Amino acid sequence: MGKVDNLSLAKVASSNNMKLSIGQFLDDFRHANDKYYLIKDEPAGNTDIVMLCIFASIAHKLANDNGLEPPDWVFKPEYTFPQPVYTFNTQSKEYQKILRETSPPEFAQRNIYYGANVISRV
Repeated sequence: MGKVDNLSLAKVASSNNMKLSIGQFLDDFRHANDKYYLIKDEPAGNTDIVMLCIFASIAHKLANDNGLEPPDWVFKPEYTFPQPVYTFNTQSKEYQKILRETSPPEFAQRNIYYGANVISRV
């Protein structure tokens, strides 16, 4: 029954306010009984390849952090961006270096460098 109320990652992809929806998803995930249900389906409807790479990174990281088998869709080659993507599109070489050193491996392997706290919620 709780599955109906929780926002899955796939639903986030079709949301009008993705930043708000990602935050809600992370909150729902942390409190969900069936966490795998929230990451199992591949996001569709979002054509922004960077966002799709971020969704794959999020699902992979949450699965690893929670002792879950990552869903197969996160390993698709198209969810690895061809060049590095840095948070805030930073051009600072020093900041890029810090982001490369601190980003979780599930993000780094997809060329997404958003730092250690990328999926942290305060």
